[in-house]
Amino acid sequence: EASASLLGDDDEAALNTYKYRGVRYECEAILQAFEKAEEWADLIKYLQRLQKVIQRSPDPLIVPHKGEVAKRLGQCLHADLPAGVHLKTLETYELIFEKVGAERLAKDIAFYSEGLFPLCRHASYEVKPMLLSLLEEHYVPLGRAISPCLQGLVLCLLSTLGDATSEGHEQVMALLDATRAATSTGELMGCVWTV
Repeated sequence: EASASLLGDDDEAALNTYKYRGVRYECEAILQAFEKAEEWADLIKYLQRLQKVIQRSPDPLIVPHKGEVAKRLGQCLHADLPAGVHLKTLETYELIFEKVGAERLAKDIAFYSEGLFPLCRHASYEVKPMLLSLLEEHYVPLGRAISPCLQGLVLCLLSTLGDATSEGHEQVMALLDATRAATSTGELMGCVWTV
């Protein structure tokens, strides 16, 4: 199983224990349901089910099939879907990030960034503040651990910047500055010049 190979041996062993077995099976059922979605309302329903499983899961959360979960979350952020689906998806990211904790998030950040960063280009005015808050609360505190995805994060932030009078401009500038402080000026500027 491709998704299982993304887990470390300790995570795989933990997911096979009684404590996590229910989470694993429920997550598998929800992932299969995503494949049958016919309209955006179905996606919201499956995201709500996933949130309930995550809320009931033991701490710290080990996300079963995290590659597949990240893929489905990324698909729920597609530009053609309405803001309601994007907001529910961001709520799900938030819940996952809170439950996995900073150490595991730092290890798995690339899985989630792949679907999350493209949203910056097409986020509606309703979605953008929540997206920026998610990045501020969960990415920046990781410090140097965000280095592998720093270029994507910088591109994401720059694509939301707009002009100096646009809504959210100050928040994006503050987030870029916090990202610089969490990594380094040289590393951040290197990413700015390569995007």
